[in-house]
Amino acid sequence: MPTENSCVTTSKLTATGRSMAELKAVIPARCFKRNLRTSVMYLMRNVSISAGAFCIALSLDHFLRGPSALSYLSILWANIFRWTSWIFYWWFQGLMFVNFWAYGHECTHNALSPFRRVDDTIGTPYYSWQMSHVIHHSHRGHAEKDVSFVPPTRSDLKIPRHEDTMEYSDFFEDAPFFTLGKLILRQQIGYLAFLIDLRTTSPKTESLVCHFLPSSTMFRHRYKDVVLSDMGILVMGGLLFYATQSFGIIWLIKTYGIPWVALNNWIVLITYLHHTAPEIPYYRGKAWNFQRGALSTVDRNPLGRLGQCFFLDAGHFHVVHHLFPQIPWYHLEEATNHLKAFIGDYYVYSDEPILKALWRSFTECQFVEDEGEVLFYRNAKGKARAKDQ
Repeated sequence: MPTENSCVTTSKLTATGRSMAELKAVIPARCFKRNLRTSVMYLMRNVSISAGAFCIALSLDHFLRGPSALSYLSILWANIFRWTSWIFYWWFQGLMFVNFWAYGHECTHNALSPFRRVDDTIGTPYYSWQMSHVIHHSHRGHAEKDVSFVPPTRSDLKIPRHEDTMEYSDFFEDAPFFTLGKLILRQQIGYLAFLIDLRTTSPKTESLVCHFLPSSTMFRHRYKDVVLSDMGILVMGGLLFYATQSFGIIWLIKTYGIPWVALNNWIVLITYLHHTAPEIPYYRGKAWNFQRGALSTVDRNPLGRLGQCFFLDAGHFHVVHHLFPQIPWYHLEEATNHLKAFIGDYYVYSDEPILKALWRSFTECQFVEDEGEVLFYRNAKGKARAKDQ
């Protein structure tokens, strides 16, 4: 992870006078060009790969259950190979589901093609998430106006003002197994909870904001679009119900349900670590601006080059994505190299192992103070990696 000093320097980027125009000027114009043919080619390739994995998993399961396999293998070894193949399928197909989610993310930013209607058609149903995601991009790093990664404050958690004799253990459970259980639960249902009620990630939101309710205050101006998204979800639900009636609930859980759970885990893991670390600042008032917010993100390297294929590079080059979200994923690496050369230490990258980073951020990023304009997360002992300003 960057040193504490480099992260504090990141919070002072605008003091160097770097405007959005200057940042954009260092990135070649070709990086901003979106090509529908290229995007569709990659999409169809990945649909074929996912369908192939589905067919192979079912074929292997059928073969290892049949007399041909049992003529060479004992029942024990046949079952070991069969369940090993299913575990690999769940891991692989879960990542392919993330890939399809990432295409929807590209559509949200109109980065799949130059045509808004084409991206909306391919990305549907996603309109309500599109709207909340745009707000996230518009207010990234703002301690109160972001909607996806808003840090709870001392008063939100009802923690009294700091005193030297204060016992923070009265407010935070420090048993490792309890913390691990909370982390696992959040990994599995965190994204769904966010869609159902925005307040799970935005404690400053006062009323229910559900991505499935077109009457929610955030979505009223696009009521019909949210209804259209809900209709798309109902159609998918109908298809899943039909599959259950035709092939059984166990078949559906094995082929679709477990990869879907894995998808949710990856989404929470990647997005959380992009936006959360003890060294990353949040801002209030005049201290915040778009550049500062966008640069208070962390580039990481989940699964290396393999992860770039599954996560469409936005999982690895998220800093430049926050600055210029219409850059298509196949140009993000080049754009990042040019941006990094220009801003130097203001660019934040971490090569910390993903699971270690997840545990560190989850246990150390507990709350921020109610006062101040440049804020850093405090841990369960009330300590921060850098001083608030």
